[in-house]
Amino acid sequence: MSRTLLIRFWIVPKPYIEKIENVGCEKMGKKFSVLFIVFILIVSVIAGCSSQAGNGTTGTNSTKDTLTIGIPEAPAYMDPQIQATLASYRVTTQIFDRLVALDNDMKIVPALAESWKVENPTTTVFHLRKGVKFHNGEEMKAEDVKFSLERAIKSDGVNYNYLIIKDIIIVDDYTIKIVTKQPFNALLYRLSLDAAAIVSKKAATSDKDFNKHPVGAGPYKFVSWDLGGDVVLEAFHDYYRGEPKVKKLIFKNIPEAINRSIGLETGEIGLAYDLGITDLDKVKNNKNLKVEEAASTTVYYLGFNTKKPNLDDVRVRKAIAYALNTKDIIDIVFNGTATPAHNTMLPPNLFGSAPDTVTYEYNLDKAKSLLAEAGHPNGFKTTLWVPDTQVLKSAAEVVQGQLSKIGIDVEVKLMQSASFYSSTGKGEHDLAIMTKTSIDPDSMLRAIYHSEAFGLSGNRSFWATKEVDAKLDKASATTDRNEAKKLYAEVQKTVADQLPVIPIAIEHINAGMQSTVKGFNLYPGKTHSIYGTYFEK
Repeated sequence: MSRTLLIRFWIVPKPYIEKIENVGCEKMGKKFSVLFIVFILIVSVIAGCSSQAGNGTTGTNSTKDTLTIGIPEAPAYMDPQIQATLASYRVTTQIFDRLVALDNDMKIVPALAESWKVENPTTTVFHLRKGVKFHNGEEMKAEDVKFSLERAIKSDGVNYNYLIIKDIIIVDDYTIKIVTKQPFNALLYRLSLDAAAIVSKKAATSDKDFNKHPVGAGPYKFVSWDLGGDVVLEAFHDYYRGEPKVKKLIFKNIPEAINRSIGLETGEIGLAYDLGITDLDKVKNNKNLKVEEAASTTVYYLGFNTKKPNLDDVRVRKAIAYALNTKDIIDIVFNGTATPAHNTMLPPNLFGSAPDTVTYEYNLDKAKSLLAEAGHPNGFKTTLWVPDTQVLKSAAEVVQGQLSKIGIDVEVKLMQSASFYSSTGKGEHDLAIMTKTSIDPDSMLRAIYHSEAFGLSGNRSFWATKEVDAKLDKASATTDRNEAKKLYAEVQKTVADQLPVIPIAIEHINAGMQSTVKGFNLYPGKTHSIYGTYFEK
């Protein structure tokens, strides 16, 4: 059986080389420094060889009890109720559970609440599981649930999803009522979010630095969190669904996508999130590795500031829609690994999705005709704002080239993310390419199209009508799913006709892993659960 020899080349910083040479000159001359560096390289080669197992995994992973996960961004918090961030929630979702959860098909399923019942349009009764243990050994009861949700409501970083809640009433230790200010059919979706995690009241009130010592009732217990962002968790033996099969998780911060791919190839990591699009084929062709892919609930879209001249004319917006070749954008920007949005901001895996209520097939003649009708036979100049990330930058460049074919001269303006979102929230932009992720129709459509969301809340097109506002309000309040579905379809038809934004593509998510890793599934909301993952024996 052949073995591959891995040689690791270490780049020694200049100050260390100078230090080595100085030692060499003082002790034994420059021969010492040369021999010392050679010695380092030999040790590195031996270490590289010894860390490799025959199946392409590291010695740590080959023990079948530890999974090292490469993540693109270090978590900012271990307390899920400080601020909503994907990087944090990818870790904390392993530590905490919620009353309800969304499965990988985006269906509501029981979690810490074993059942629930709508008592009236504003009141839902939740029956809690008995015997659920927190990591500190305390049993979870209604008092913990009330404390946790009230804690979320008080937190400026996450409370926007929970301000609809009017009261939380403890009926007994295992029964609790949640009362909303008005009928709200998205309540269960909001309670499935990581911000609604149920924390141990005792731990959160007794530990002033709960963020560094989180205590939940999830499948994994917190162990450590170092300055580099790496987090270590261990399996919770008393988890109510059964002890996890993988006994230890190490979340390793590896910002560069190419390095996450290399980590898989060398076996240093067992699972990697968000591989680079251009790296997918290489990983797929490695017999020791595999890739999981799925559509997410993140939509890329081109937004118009409808308060700006030219863009306030729906004919201009329609001309731009006819000039965009969505297929080319997906092929060039996403290497063909995204799904067309089909003229709606609701992905097909979200309730209420109504694709292609109004369509805009690629048609340059139609686009030019509409521009001429709007008084711009020779086009016009505008700016396209975009956060300085590779995918969004590439998307902007493709859009720039496509619009030039109908005479629209687009200047691409790259910005740091913080400045981009702040400035577009103030309405300083013309065009902008952005993304929006959601798990329910109300949070998606309300953020993009409702007048109450103008600016920083999400509606950066500054377009709204009383009719759309009323339909969104009614859809979120009705308990009749058929009525809600009908109203959401009507909203999608109206906005597809008026085009305050042009939905372009639904992002695909991926994860690469060793072929011995089994049972892992991608969650469209991107906060993937490790529970259920195991190593092939």
